[in-house]
Amino acid sequence: MTLTANITELDMDPRLKEILRETGGPARRPIPTDTSSSKGSSAYQVHTYPTKVPPGAIEPFILASSEPDSVVLDPFCGSGMTGLAALNTGRRALLSDLAPGAVHLAHNHSHPVPPTVIAAAMTSLTTAMTPTEVALYASNCPTCGRLERLRHQVWTDVHTCTQCSEPIRVWDQKTESGSSSRTLTCGKCGNEQTRSGLSGVPTQPAEKAVACGSCRKLQRGPADEHDLTLLATIAQRPVTHWVPKVPLGPDREMYRRSALHLRNVTQVADFWNHRSQLALSELWHYITTKADQKVQSALKFAFTNTAWHATRMRRYNAFGGQRPLTGTLYIPQLIAEGNVFEIFRHQVAQVSRFYSTHPALQDLEGGVDRSFARQSSATDLSWLPSSSIDYVFTDPPFGANLFYGDCNVVWESWLGDVTDLTEEIVVNKSLPSTAGGKSLDDYEKLLSGAFSEVRRVLAPGARASVVFHNADDKVWSALLAATDHAGLVQTDVSVLDKMQRSMKGYKGRSGAELVPFFDLVITFTAGAKGDVQNLNGAGEIALEAIRRHLATLPQGDKNEVTHQRSLEYLYSLSIGAVIANGAKPTGLSFKALEELLNSNLANKDRHYYLS
Repeated sequence: MTLTANITELDMDPRLKEILRETGGPARRPIPTDTSSSKGSSAYQVHTYPTKVPPGAIEPFILASSEPDSVVLDPFCGSGMTGLAALNTGRRALLSDLAPGAVHLAHNHSHPVPPTVIAAAMTSLTTAMTPTEVALYASNCPTCGRLERLRHQVWTDVHTCTQCSEPIRVWDQKTESGSSSRTLTCGKCGNEQTRSGLSGVPTQPAEKAVACGSCRKLQRGPADEHDLTLLATIAQRPVTHWVPKVPLGPDREMYRRSALHLRNVTQVADFWNHRSQLALSELWHYITTKADQKVQSALKFAFTNTAWHATRMRRYNAFGGQRPLTGTLYIPQLIAEGNVFEIFRHQVAQVSRFYSTHPALQDLEGGVDRSFARQSSATDLSWLPSSSIDYVFTDPPFGANLFYGDCNVVWESWLGDVTDLTEEIVVNKSLPSTAGGKSLDDYEKLLSGAFSEVRRVLAPGARASVVFHNADDKVWSALLAATDHAGLVQTDVSVLDKMQRSMKGYKGRSGAELVPFFDLVITFTAGAKGDVQNLNGAGEIALEAIRRHLATLPQGDKNEVTHQRSLEYLYSLSIGAVIANGAKPTGLSFKALEELLNSNLANKDRHYYLS
């Protein structure tokens, strides 16, 4: 064990001081070169977040770069997966983020509550909330007529025909999967028109789903007279408890990208219809005023995910699994309004399942806390002494691809604190600098400040690993310039396959994703940058590395399609090769690499082969 120097220099939280008092120290074992991890674990799925790196993908890096009881820091902690990976490997975790919603998730991911305590609290909560649930969600089974509880109600947009003014329901012309068609045909005059050219977007109830105890299955059918009468009654019922009303407008980038001005959204409360506002406000009031303090954090953890799933963003899917589109604020034309209490019960069950096998459960019950989460900017780690951290693993924002402050506002608003957009490290050209607008140069300077703080707090010989990807070579160059300026020297580059497309690449209403789903993990140490020996251009380095890689794959009759031949994988590989050669990927954008490979290799459906 290593005694951390200077922990008495700062007036720090006693919990933080205890974590830093003695540590395992840094390690320098070989870094994994290619790693992957599934997103199917209970830890990964317990609460939504715009982006996550699965804990299983982080753990090999922690094991290679630290010892048992070492302190692992993540200054862009997001949902807190680094903290969970640290606890899984017997390390201690320090987590910080600018976003209050991220700190809420990071804390709850690393501080389990015993499932028995949650179960007892849910018994009391269910007794108290059942009358409200019945009053809001009672519905007749479409098959047997028995009065049961609504599982979800589908709402459809209704447009007006440009030729004869006849109402056109999107529900009536949905695809087999339940998505809304881009073109609609008027049932009266036969005029075919694109949705973008239609006026009027009121909504009407369409299909409902009722979990029937008598039929013993989920029964679907059209909303009936009872449902319409109930909705009319609910519309007259005032919301008596608090609902967040954070103003929203075109000053938020995701507001513009998600076209919320067309969906009558002017404040965060507009993401929920009236029935959902009634249910959520009753539930939140109970949790914050009547639930036992020992279990409030776990119930709030489940509630913030419930609030997201209960929004108008929840997309209808004919095959089930209705959920909002992660990483956006998009409101679809077919909305699956869920029973808030049913969603909450499901989220609580997920939390309990996750906590039941949590590595910190026994420690916390014994009074030992091995993780600490704090709200602060990555550019200011003054709450940490110099040379106090054994390893850093972090996942900073990827340029202009995703605006966490906008995406998190749905659940942060319930917590009473939203992200300060003026400090967010993103490229945002839609706002003036006084309101949080930032150029690529601003982004680079902020990253440089964050990495300078990382270098300061690293213990001698310690490493820092950074997860990153972008299809824009200029953003890559900004990242590398920031690490250079901070005095961090790259030592290893690894490919991280998260087994699923990353939402960090969301570019707007087109749905195009320009960020490949193979991230890179670049590992650094503190020190002076050496001379670059390889002076080849980025394109030449990339092409040589890709040819070497393809030569290792099966040839001839076994020349099968594999993800390691995909353009996405090869882009990650090429950027890694360029960085490993001490060069910058100037000019090597995703599109530029595609053109380079098409000119030099055989292309079969965006999978590449040696000519």
